[in-house]
Amino acid sequence: MLEQVLDNIRAITQQGEKSLVVFDLDSTLFDVSPRVERILLDFAASPINQKKFPEQTTLLKNIKTMRSDWGITAALERAGLDGAHPEFQEAIRAYWQKHFFSNHYLQFDSLYDGALEFVLEVEKAGAEIAYLTGRDVERMGIGSAEILHQWGFPMNDHAKLVLKPHRSMDDAQFKTDWFIENDKKNFKKIYFFENEPVNLVHLEQFCPHVEMIFVESTHSGKALAPAKLPRIINYLLNQKGS
Repeated sequence: MLEQVLDNIRAITQQGEKSLVVFDLDSTLFDVSPRVERILLDFAASPINQKKFPEQTTLLKNIKTMRSDWGITAALERAGLDGAHPEFQEAIRAYWQKHFFSNHYLQFDSLYDGALEFVLEVEKAGAEIAYLTGRDVERMGIGSAEILHQWGFPMNDHAKLVLKPHRSMDDAQFKTDWFIENDKKNFKKIYFFENEPVNLVHLEQFCPHVEMIFVESTHSGKALAPAKLPRIINYLLNQKGS
């Protein structure tokens, strides 16, 4: 499937027309589970937290996240922290939210297999690229741009980072509005790689011509991805069925 996307982009480029490939960031290009793990470990390493929650921080010191985790609940439960202590749960959730949605821990994210290589191939094939994310400018703008540069993702006049202007904006509506606006730019083909079904379901209602690819990593569980969508678990090329 991925090879077909590249072939289509090349054909459009050769015809002198434009194509656009859009990528979400969290859990689409970037595996955020190492970020979550680092945040939880730092919570456990805090002397203040150790004094206030001695039993819980002891369990946290050995915590391991998984790529399939969404948020922190599953990781905490595997560590034996089952939600029976509301004060601790409230404190660690507030700590996670503050630091997960910030510039300071983005360096711990890893890439899904083949992600960088595929984006570079998309650029080489001649498509314009957008990194369309639910991250907001104020809390995550600087770090997001830095991390994309550090990993070597294209960032230029034809490859742009698009963040929410304000954290309060709904992700699905923000992304859909962005696609509606970019529909006016005469792209012959638009592709969208996204892991969150809520965003895909919403976009399908308003921009059915956008070819959406569901990245099966992890998601909120608030919706199911449309059944007809092609699905990937990584970006490795030259695989059977890719």
